[in-house]
Amino acid sequence: MSNLSWRICLVTDVYPPECGGSGWSTHALARMLLKRGHQTDVISLDPTTDNITHRSFEGIEVTDVGIQGSRRNPIRRLGAHDYSYITLFNYLEQYLTRESDVDVLHAQHMHSGVPVVDIGRVHKIPTVLTLRDYWPVCLHGTSWWGQSNCEGCTTQYLTECMKEYWNFPHPLARMMVPWSRRRLASRQKSVREAGRVITVSDAVRVRIAREQPDTKFSVLPNIVDLDLLRSAVTEFRHPKIVAPYLLTAGKLIPTKGFDLLFDALAYTKTDLPLVVAGDGPMKNHLESRARQLGLSVTFCGWLPHGKLLRLQQEAYSVIVPSAWNEPLSRIILESMGLGVPVIAWAGGGTEEIIDSGVNGYIVKSSSDLDRILLSLKSSSIRIKVGQAAQEWVGSKCSPEIIYPLLKNIYSDVRASCSPQSSGI
Repeated sequence: MSNLSWRICLVTDVYPPECGGSGWSTHALARMLLKRGHQTDVISLDPTTDNITHRSFEGIEVTDVGIQGSRRNPIRRLGAHDYSYITLFNYLEQYLTRESDVDVLHAQHMHSGVPVVDIGRVHKIPTVLTLRDYWPVCLHGTSWWGQSNCEGCTTQYLTECMKEYWNFPHPLARMMVPWSRRRLASRQKSVREAGRVITVSDAVRVRIAREQPDTKFSVLPNIVDLDLLRSAVTEFRHPKIVAPYLLTAGKLIPTKGFDLLFDALAYTKTDLPLVVAGDGPMKNHLESRARQLGLSVTFCGWLPHGKLLRLQQEAYSVIVPSAWNEPLSRIILESMGLGVPVIAWAGGGTEEIIDSGVNGYIVKSSSDLDRILLSLKSSSIRIKVGQAAQEWVGSKCSPEIIYPLLKNIYSDVRASCSPQSSGI
């Protein structure tokens, strides 16, 4: 192996094209590494099959490991590890036995984190964990339940969480608390034993460090390559969407805060229509809520990445509500990278991205949204804010900024695992 090239294996829960921001952020990482001469293998999970399949996506070779049977197995679902653990661990064992020149295993999410650290220890391969949400300290990764943010897994909170998530009666939910603690202990052990832990925002670092204070963290935001972002925009026209419009996007679930957005828009009495790109269990509720509030809302369903980027690029503003503490929203970063003014709810990593009134806007109340929309009636302000947003992304999230930092992390974990290792 040349000392100018490493073999990096990225192990992820999801990968494009059909995925959310986590998968696209992993893809940006893979493309950055490949572009700089490193052999990059991607191993992803596929919940729709039990087969091992191979594909190529935009120059990246991807192996999909089927976990359908594991997902349906009640013993696996109630084990100390996440249900995909055994299937992924066994595949990684085969992969590393076959491919003996892997230099770093880099896990990207909840299901990949624990097996990657464990298999890395067996094969003495350096491991890195990227934490894109709160999975080491929350079963569901959100640190949110009962319509509010959760500050920790007390017995009471875990009991209520089990009732809400599994729809268990209280006595059974209380019996599940020890299982919950075993599951979290498994995840937290992987965080302690990883060569390095990367969080996508300081908000994620602070939340997890409260319960794992001895962990060595590095904070690296998600990568946004502005050239690749612009080239990914696809020609797209929706018959029901006419500019100017406000755009919001995401899975239609409670944590995303679409109820908050609808109520705030009704308060503003804006005449700008809202476009909602996404799907999920709250769709019927939100459609009904929009009618009740007299809002002009077009639900256009899930869209491929390139088409969604086109809607973002042409939006009057992209609005990102949130009920939970959003770790680091990719739709915010990509909208900013396209030079579009972003309006986002306060909390989590969002306030690390947006300097309100300079490169975007932070909302803490409905009156904030009203004031912001009045300000954005000025085209010069929209242009100025959009330009500042694009400059911020270029200066903080570009591959040119992130790669040297990540290179140092990989160098450090290799050196700690094998003192004879050379640099990139």
